[in-house]
Amino acid sequence: MRLLAFPSQQQIYDRSPHWLQRILVNAEAVRREWFRRHGDYRQLVATHDPSWYYRSRDEQETWQLTQLNRLLTAVRRRVPFYRDILPDQPLTSLADLSNIPMLRKEQIRQNPLALIAEDLDRRTLWPRKTSGSTGTPLTFYLDREATRNHQAPADAMLAALGCRFGLPRARFSGAYVTPYTRSQPPFWIWIDLYRQLQCSAYHLAPEFYPHYIQALRESRVIYGTGYPTAWHLLATYLRESGDRPPTLRAIITDSEGISLEQQIVVEQAFGCPVVQTYGTGEVGQIAWQCEHRRYHVLSRAAIVEIVDDDGRPVAPGATGQIVVTSFASSGTPFIRYQTGDLATLAPDDCPCGRHSPSWVAIEGRIDDRIKTPDGRWIGRLSHVTKPGIGIKESQIAQVARDRIVIRVVPAADFVPASMTAVIEAARRYLGPTMQIEWEIVERLPRTRAGKLRHVVREIEV
Repeated sequence: MRLLAFPSQQQIYDRSPHWLQRILVNAEAVRREWFRRHGDYRQLVATHDPSWYYRSRDEQETWQLTQLNRLLTAVRRRVPFYRDILPDQPLTSLADLSNIPMLRKEQIRQNPLALIAEDLDRRTLWPRKTSGSTGTPLTFYLDREATRNHQAPADAMLAALGCRFGLPRARFSGAYVTPYTRSQPPFWIWIDLYRQLQCSAYHLAPEFYPHYIQALRESRVIYGTGYPTAWHLLATYLRESGDRPPTLRAIITDSEGISLEQQIVVEQAFGCPVVQTYGTGEVGQIAWQCEHRRYHVLSRAAIVEIVDDDGRPVAPGATGQIVVTSFASSGTPFIRYQTGDLATLAPDDCPCGRHSPSWVAIEGRIDDRIKTPDGRWIGRLSHVTKPGIGIKESQIAQVARDRIVIRVVPAADFVPASMTAVIEAARRYLGPTMQIEWEIVERLPRTRAGKLRHVVREIEV
């Protein structure tokens, strides 16, 4: 007896008319909002008043120490993983935090359920999967408290820029909008619940740039968010073509970085400020640029350490790894979490007057982009390796105009068959004319700063 093969969610979406696709994306938005903005959410956002960061460093650190001890007490009681790791007495200073072992991604990868509180109903958790800047898939879980506390400081910062959540906005991200093979607009879909024009970051071919700009104008979006590389491509088009940009209050970027020179290009082309942010799926957004281009830690959301290879705090002006202790939740906690990213501490106080810790640069967040045979620039491809099982590290390399090689450093539990799904995921974003292969390697090269670049272009295009 032959079993019927039911279509996947993506196949149902692809085969649906546009009106039904719009219903489907709004249904997903409702699900996400059940996690993100529930309960007394407005009051929570109000506690993240951005003016708080102008308070003295001593006042901020005193508040953080109180929050930290509350967090550690609750986590020690609720989460088995931490029971024998955390101290049973309150810390007397933030410096004492260094006595707690750092949390490595490999520990989460081995047993993500061990970091969940025993009293949580696992049916209410949000399973997340990210590959981050190393191309190594990581599965973790967030409870509703965590997702709400990730969102609140970001919404407070948006409001301070005149970009309150609920105002019409445009977003470029890794969200799937339409198949790569689509050759006519629209390459976007309106999400009514968010009042958001969700734009595909994977259809930005030169011949489509005018259509994107027209869609931004016609939808009357007030601000933009998402991948800075996508905004930079449109900014370059605007400068070269003289086309009229939409009127935006600001563009707030996430997920990746662009150079300060590219940031200026976007600001000049769109006639509005650009604010780059830093965060991860595990701990949320934890640093935002000020008007002086420094990244200020959102010290009401997390304690962030910049440490050397031995775990010691680096000196002002030096570069080290970013280690985060999030205040978001004691149910799905991240305490002294090694993000895998690097930051350079500011050498002095910031002229903006904020007193939270600040960085002059985040290292290793600017990957190359892939150029497809039909002229599209594709960036932020780390998510294509998510289906892979047992991948220790990976790198996507463009070795020819029409050829991509996904290089994989295998872990002990590597499953070669899972690479079929990785190839299929890559093809959804790179199209049918791109040859996509994979190979096993013993190691992947690092940059001078010691970072792995997940996407590299090894040809001149």
